[in-house]
Amino acid sequence: MQPVRQPEIIALEPEAPPLGELFLFMRDAELRFESMRMRIIDRTFNALGETRQSVEVWLRHPGHAKVTTGFDTGPGGDSALRKNFRVWVTNNGEIQIYDSVSNTTSRRPALGAPRGTDDRSLPAFGRVYTPLTDLPHGSVADTFIHPHGFCRNVLTTGPASILGTVRTAGEREAFLLRVDHPRRAEVLNDRPDRWLEVAVDRMSGIILLLVEHVGDRVTRHADVEHLELDAPIADDAFRIFASQGTARIF
Repeated sequence: MQPVRQPEIIALEPEAPPLGELFLFMRDAELRFESMRMRIIDRTFNALGETRQSVEVWLRHPGHAKVTTGFDTGPGGDSALRKNFRVWVTNNGEIQIYDSVSNTTSRRPALGAPRGTDDRSLPAFGRVYTPLTDLPHGSVADTFIHPHGFCRNVLTTGPASILGTVRTAGEREAFLLRVDHPRRAEVLNDRPDRWLEVAVDRMSGIILLLVEHVGDRVTRHADVEHLELDAPIADDAFRIFASQGTARIF
């Protein structure tokens, strides 16, 4: 049985920490709770208008998570979110996915990181963070709850500063960061006038708000509407109950 991992920094001092200390605090965010319920509203804005996603996360350590993502890609508002959704569940080393649009489901083993990538002999910037409980890779839920990669690959790549504190996600106190011209993989949006606002929960290190700007325009606004830490969650929450007509693709 593996020893229980502990966060390197248990809690922050009352005053604003140095950025390096805050990023280290954020790395271990998931280690500061046993279970959680979270709802994120993620809006993107482009030439085609606004696209909205509603992301519901239920998580219980170790290894149990359910992420339900509702998609609003046109007229319909909340009703569209209820009709167009995707459920991702990990439980006991398996990942199961259900897609409402295609009415299909799939099941496969969860794949871990390549062996040795989290070796402590590697420099910190070269190690891969192995989460206590997996979430869909590259998703907004993964970024908010496992912010280590986001800190290393984005927030530390541009001039950053702590602007102060804000209240968000049900009046939780958070540090508000500004990062100017962070690195971006997509060349089209890798611009000198791009900047980020990021709110970090003072108590847990979870990201509560992510706003992307290009000049004076907001191109993305993702914020936590609801956060409940150490909430009781039944085992059935981490199962997908598909109807008889659902097709299994693999």
